[in-house]
Amino acid sequence: MFRKPKAKGAIRQRKSDGWDEPDAENQQVVSAIEVKQPAVPRPAMSFDADEGADSTFKLKKDKKKVEELKRQHKLEEEAEKLYKEEKIRKEALDKIVKKEKLSKEDKKTKNERHKYLDKYRDKSAKHISNSESYEYEENLDIDAEAISSVSNKFNSAFEGIPDSRAVFEAKKRRERARREGNQDGYIPLDDTQKLKSKSERNRLIREDENDDSDEECTNKFYSARELLRTEEDRRREEQEGFLERENGDIDEAERIKGDDDSENEEWEKQQIRKAVSRREIGQLRTEKRNTSKLFGHTVPVEDDTAMDMDIDLDMDVQVIGKPEFTGPSNTGGVVKIEDILAKLKLRIQERDEALNFRKEEKRKLEQNIEENKSMIAKIEMELPNQSTKYTMYQELRVYSRSLLECLNEKVGEINSIIDKKRDCGKSRTSRLSVRRRQDMRDQHAECMQGRNARMGEAAGRAAERDARRGRRRREREFTLARINHEEGLSTDDEEPTPQSMNDQKICDEVEAVASVLFADALDEYSDLRKVFGRMTDWLAVDPKSFQDAYVYLCIPKLSSPYVRLQILRADFLRKETILTSMQWFHIAMLAGSENAEIDQSHEILVELAPAIVEKVVIPFLIDTVKEEWDPMSLRQTRHLTTFCSLFEKLPNLTEKSKQFNAFLNAIRERICDCISEDLFMPIFMPNALEQPICRQFHDRQFWTCIKLIKSINALSPLISIAARFELVVEKCVNSQCVMALRTGSKNDVTAERKVRGLLAELDDSLLKMGGRTSFRQLIGTLELIAEEQSKAGRSFHKEIRKFLEKLER
Repeated sequence: MFRKPKAKGAIRQRKSDGWDEPDAENQQVVSAIEVKQPAVPRPAMSFDADEGADSTFKLKKDKKKVEELKRQHKLEEEAEKLYKEEKIRKEALDKIVKKEKLSKEDKKTKNERHKYLDKYRDKSAKHISNSESYEYEENLDIDAEAISSVSNKFNSAFEGIPDSRAVFEAKKRRERARREGNQDGYIPLDDTQKLKSKSERNRLIREDENDDSDEECTNKFYSARELLRTEEDRRREEQEGFLERENGDIDEAERIKGDDDSENEEWEKQQIRKAVSRREIGQLRTEKRNTSKLFGHTVPVEDDTAMDMDIDLDMDVQVIGKPEFTGPSNTGGVVKIEDILAKLKLRIQERDEALNFRKEEKRKLEQNIEENKSMIAKIEMELPNQSTKYTMYQELRVYSRSLLECLNEKVGEINSIIDKKRDCGKSRTSRLSVRRRQDMRDQHAECMQGRNARMGEAAGRAAERDARRGRRRREREFTLARINHEEGLSTDDEEPTPQSMNDQKICDEVEAVASVLFADALDEYSDLRKVFGRMTDWLAVDPKSFQDAYVYLCIPKLSSPYVRLQILRADFLRKETILTSMQWFHIAMLAGSENAEIDQSHEILVELAPAIVEKVVIPFLIDTVKEEWDPMSLRQTRHLTTFCSLFEKLPNLTEKSKQFNAFLNAIRERICDCISEDLFMPIFMPNALEQPICRQFHDRQFWTCIKLIKSINALSPLISIAARFELVVEKCVNSQCVMALRTGSKNDVTAERKVRGLLAELDDSLLKMGGRTSFRQLIGTLELIAEEQSKAGRSFHKEIRKFLEKLER
């Protein structure tokens, strides 16, 4: 509550020493000014709200911080100044070193040339004086201010070798720069690592102990050339020296060691090559003199006075051995007649050889001329034929392009109508197969459950089934009079009237589109006969190019749209069609008959129709068999066999043909599918077979199996005997028919008809294919039926015995 005034004493003066400043004149003394306020009488109690309002407050500045900021600012200015001076000095030194290097290289080149010239002329070598080495200073184009600045800092550097005072001053400046701190762009002159490596334990170190350039070191000075030499230059020199020593050129390497300029080395080598020694000149003169003596010529008098080029050179050339040519052995004045005759014979032989060579060349030229003349005559004779070929090629080129454009437009439409009709046939076959299998299940359910099975949808299906069977029975009575027919041999392919009308409508639409498909095209492109005529004309004009272009491989594909369209309109599964009666087949067989220049027995013409069958017809049949053909329809199977009756006569449809093998595999897959899905042989108790409904179903399934065997045998022109034996005997007879004969009645007329129907389908080829082991089950069943027939007093057992004897043979 009561404020006690604070006593303020005198503030101690502080003095700032400039020990860390580089100059003593920058030292300043900072003194704190004592501020004294007049004494205020202290009241006993004060309730004044503005107590202390009349007091004055002054903000004291931190003078130490201010001084520090000033000092740092001054140091920054000095550092910046030193940096600029250092930069100027470096630029000047770079210019000087560059000029010095260029000047030294020029001087060196000149001195080397004078040196070698003086050496060759036996003159004393000249040495370059100290004054000449610094002649470059007079012609340098350097800024005067930069030179003066650098000269002031390094006075002794431009006067020659620095003295001890200049070295001492440089050390001091370097130490002061190190103490002030490293600035940007400054490179220290001393290696501070030396201090740590020499004496890490010593606390007090002399300045000279950490200096590389003290008096204890040897007085070694380096030239600017060695200082500026990079590590890459040293490595290159070492490599060149190693290669020279490896190749054995040690003397040459020692002589040109230290020369980096390739031009100087090349100049030296050229001068050495030009030099000629007196020894070589003497050898040439001796050779010439001996040759003149040999042929009796007058020896010319030559001046043996030494010339400039005859002076022996002082070079390190070692002559090993004697020269290869020493002149003729006969150096006297006597010449033998044998030598002259030998020389003349040699010249005559050389002349004859040259003359024979010329004659051979002449003969070859004359032969080439004759061949060229005959070739020209041949070409002139073939000119009309070549003109015909050229015309034909041009016309064929235009026709081929137009034909391809036409077919590209029509192929899409042909594929669409083929797919449309094929989808209709596929859906119809699928509907009939599903209905047939459903009827089989419904009848088996009636046999097992009685009349109770005909409830709901099953009752409707049964009514429709009985109605279809009644219509087929009445139809057979009018068409197949006096012919025995068994239930199960007929094909239940009747459909409702609306569905039949819809299918017929689709077929009529396809037929209408196919009939007018090529109506907008010319006959040259819509008629297959004219297309083949164009191709056969090419074969007649130029058979070689026809075969080289593989046109015979393209003709089947070119005829594919026309052939497929005709097969589509034929509808061979519903109508009996023979392949040889189709229009395209006649055109292919008569291809080239209109052209008298073509031999009708040409292999390309003979193989044209079989190639079309293999590459066009069979792929179409494969799709038809997989999607439309029903093996349980004996009518479709017979139509298919009739259409393919020509296949066994074609030489290219063998087991090596991929297309034909695919066609046979498609047939086998469809038959196997029917065997697994449509053949079902029920097993009833003896008392159940007495019921008419069970007996009829049992007999119907047996005759259904016989119908499938008949369908397989109808394909005998297409499938092999082994494949037919597997399908008929192993999968139908042994697994289905034998079981039906064992479980059914054996001593009545029904059993006799069944056995007769089965034995009629087992022809001699099937019986020879399998042995007694394959027919073991059938033999046992037939013996059992023969015994029962014999007990019943029927004579059919004798026929069975004859068949068994035939089977055993």
